[in-house]
Amino acid sequence: MDIRTAFEQGAFLQIADAAADALTPEDQLMVGISLFKVGRETDAMAVLRALAGRVRELARAFYYIALIHRGRGESEAAKSCIDLYLPFYPDDDEALDLFPEEDSVGEIAPLMSEASPELAQIYADQGHYGQALEIYSRLLKDPDPDPQVRGEAERVQTLYLIKTLEGWLERTRK
Repeated sequence: MDIRTAFEQGAFLQIADAAADALTPEDQLMVGISLFKVGRETDAMAVLRALAGRVRELARAFYYIALIHRGRGESEAAKSCIDLYLPFYPDDDEALDLFPEEDSVGEIAPLMSEASPELAQIYADQGHYGQALEIYSRLLKDPDPDPQVRGEAERVQTLYLIKTLEGWLERTRK
């Protein structure tokens, strides 16, 4: 079965039944989305979480691409790669030190510089998952973080990963 063709045709149930045939990350993403669309959320979550873990590991490529761009004197390209890398590894001091004069993840407006779960939720509700993750990252630095905040941060991270994967999927279709 050609998963990509079935996905484009909206044959989500067929794809869900053929989940074992999904060998590539792109196919696995289409299986996860299909499982979600047919109401098999638990199965979809398992597929998407496994894929998200792989994406997180593969995101390290952005760091090394940034180093190459920086070595070539291409600072804008390097910064763009670091901006893609940091949502996955917001505490990576080496990456943060590449552009110490700037906040590579995106600044929070000065009037809203106090990190709070409510502010993070507002960003997440508007689809600004990178900014929400930055706020959650600040909140989770607390020695005894609230388990509910940790759970919400994980949920937003999953949404961010799904949004990223869907973007990659759209670009592979073109």
